[in-house]
Amino acid sequence: MFDPKLLKFLIVGGGGVIVNEGIFISLSRFIPIVFSLALAIEASVIFNFILNDLWTFADARKGSFLKRMIRFHASSYSGGIVHYTIVILLLVILLHFSSLSEIVLLLFFSYLKLQALYLAAINFVGIVFAFAVRFITAVKYVWG
Repeated sequence: MFDPKLLKFLIVGGGGVIVNEGIFISLSRFIPIVFSLALAIEASVIFNFILNDLWTFADARKGSFLKRMIRFHASSYSGGIVHYTIVILLLVILLHFSSLSEIVLLLFFSYLKLQALYLAAINFVGIVFAFAVRFITAVKYVWG
C-alpha cells in the first residue's frame, strides 16, 4: 500500500527543491558558489522541516520543536553533504579546470556566470542523490 506520508514528504520536498533551486541560481550570480550552495541547502532544510513538522509528520512529533528541528538538521545534513559534494564535483568535472588554483578561485572567490538551466540541472542531480538519505533519516531519526 502507498504510504500517505511518503506522498506528503514528496510534496514538501518538491517545494524544497523549488526553494533550493531559486536561491542557488539567484545567489550564484552574486556570491561564490560554495556560499550560494550552502545557503540554498540551509534554506530548503528549514523550509522542509517546518512543512514536514506541521503537515507530514504532525501526528508523530516527539519532544520540543527545537529538539525536532535540531534532529531534522542533523539528519538532513547527511543528505546535504551528499548534495553539496555532488554539485561541486560535477562543476569541477564539467567545467574542465586545468589546475587546482582555478578550482579554488571559482569555488571560493568568484561567482558563476553560467546559464541558469545548466546550474539548475547540476544542482538537481545533487538533490536527487540526497533525497533517499534525507527521507530515511527523517523517518527513522526525527519522527520515528
